Amino acid sequence: MNSATLFVGLVFADVRTAPPPRNGLQWIDFLSVGAYLLVTIGIVYWSSRKSDTTSEFFLGGRRMPWMAVGLSVLATLMSSISYMGVPGEMIKNGVAMFAQYLALPFSMMVVLGVWVPFFMRLRFTSAYEYLERRFDVQTRVIGSLLFFLLRMGWMSMVTYVGSLALTQMLGTLVPAGMSDPLLSLLGGSPETPILFRETLLYWIVVVVGLSATVYSSVGGFRAAIWNDVLQSLMLFGGTIVTLGYVFWTTGTGPSDWWRIAAENSGEHTKPIIFSFDPTVRMTVVTAAMLSFFWTICTHGSDQVVLQRYFSTTSLKSARRSYIVAALTDLTIGVLLALSGLALLAFYLQHPSYLPDGIFVTENGHTVVKHGDRVLPHFFAHQLPAGIGGVILAVLLCDAMQTLVSGVNSISAVFAEDLYGRIRPDQKPLLSDVGFARFLSVIVGLAVTALATGVAYLAQHSGRNIIDMMAPAFNMFLGPLASLFLIGMFLKCDGRVAKLSVACSILISFLWSYWQILFGTSYQPSITLTTAVPYLAGFAIAALLGCLLKTPANHPGLAYTWSEVMKRPAPMSDD
Repeated sequence: MNSATLFVGLVFADVRTAPPPRNGLQWIDFLSVGAYLLVTIGIVYWSSRKSDTTSEFFLGGRRMPWMAVGLSVLATLMSSISYMGVPGEMIKNGVAMFAQYLALPFSMMVVLGVWVPFFMRLRFTSAYEYLERRFDVQTRVIGSLLFFLLRMGWMSMVTYVGSLALTQMLGTLVPAGMSDPLLSLLGGSPETPILFRETLLYWIVVVVGLSATVYSSVGGFRAAIWNDVLQSLMLFGGTIVTLGYVFWTTGTGPSDWWRIAAENSGEHTKPIIFSFDPTVRMTVVTAAMLSFFWTICTHGSDQVVLQRYFSTTSLKSARRSYIVAALTDLTIGVLLALSGLALLAFYLQHPSYLPDGIFVTENGHTVVKHGDRVLPHFFAHQLPAGIGGVILAVLLCDAMQTLVSGVNSISAVFAEDLYGRIRPDQKPLLSDVGFARFLSVIVGLAVTALATGVAYLAQHSGRNIIDMMAPAFNMFLGPLASLFLIGMFLKCDGRVAKLSVACSILISFLWSYWQILFGTSYQPSITLTTAVPYLAGFAIAALLGCLLKTPANHPGLAYTWSEVMKRPAPMSDD
């Protein structure tokens, strides 16, 4: 038994019946939030003293420890979207999503054997410099803009999800002592708590976004890495406490949770293995495909990920970083899925412990309407005072830290890829750390504004977090990654690449917004949102390459995968 499990056991060993929910967060919870925020601010202050060059600000001087980088990749890609979305998906729709980890061995082979050794031989600050070397300036700008759209949407979603968690955990939204005049000011109707909740959500979005903007501009990349390390450790702790609480207070375990879920709805524990119908939301096979293509696309084109590998000292260190990220992602993914199963069983046994509307009864079975709201409600209302506050701090800081990572990466891409193209006659500002900080502030403010819009749309869409990922940002990932795949493995030029990615963007847009655009009762599977445009873009480029011949002496051909791999890999001095 490890120390974390022992701690949970000592806290809950004398309780075998789940106590009724408490009335939201207490003062000790907010004290825990404050203490955790002070720790992260201390990390930012320590890091800011070393960010006196752009190499330090954007890449940590390329001397970051491989273990820290691996945990940073986990914390960045996991984010509060996955942390709340995976349990919410398990609670609402069942175990099909868990099949994504079947693809892990295959995606690891691609990343370790193909992507990491390739990019580590290039060692660019911006991954999109590769697109200019391989094709032309226009292709680089297209890649950079796709990355902007991808990560702006991603950061806006993260900010919304973290703010939603805080709003959900605050308990009674209209304080018991609120005066009648104030109630009148808020509307004085039965909907007052709902209005108060929505207003509070927008204020929290602004606070989270502005806070992340400040310490992104101060600490730079080094602060992002070390706060990511802290976040990843705390994310593990939240899942262990959740599982420990349900186990000790109810005397049930995973087999019992599975049985309870199956008795309520067979669909939860008996997912569809495969279907040729592309409108089937999720099957075991398509969930695995989702994970495989999402992993190879992010690790083969996304500046947020590649920037972390560029910050290591050698190819060996970069590979170690990915192995750490992959194995910890598998571990925490299993824990999150189990947490969702545990909470489903817990609240099926104690339905009165949830607010009205989250679980409803239809045809003799309990149907989950809002699975994403269960986990934060559990943290705030079921865990002992103090523990819920720590986990709330983790969710908030994870949202801010994910935003920091994105802001830093977007700033690096803008400084490297776009500013010099927009103002070619001006003195380059990449060497100016002050400009880098200013750019981080501008991007952070833009994301904060966009996140308020995402919050409004999300509150009125009826979709859960997993469903919202495709139209919000993942629709840009397949086309972006297809550019890199074309450059690495096809002997074509920029004409082919630009035409192909244009077709890929159109396919991705239609796939993601099919139901809205055509008013159909069905939506193409969200699990194929990345794979279809990614593969389609490559296939179109292969066909166009046969029609639009590329000269054998084209300088970009020196940057295909086979040619780059002839270069020496960066060696470590450790």
